[in-house]
Amino acid sequence: MRRMLWVSIGAVGGVLAYRKLEEIVNESVDKGIVLTVMDASASAKALAVGMGSQVTKIRGTSQQAN
Repeated sequence: MRRMLWVSIGAVGGVLAYRKLEEIVNESVDKGIVLTVMDASASAKALAVGMGSQVTKIRGTSQQAN
């Protein structure tokens, strides 16, 4: 029974991933591959900046505790 549950969850995850990938591909064709790559790099940069600020906060908090 548990195996059936995990197979179902995997199938649903696969379908959702396929649909998301298909959406990204269609958007890329519409916008052009260069703009899509630029969007992806901007998103990655924003994520890196956000993570960097969180790490800085954590380090600052741990240094104050010592």
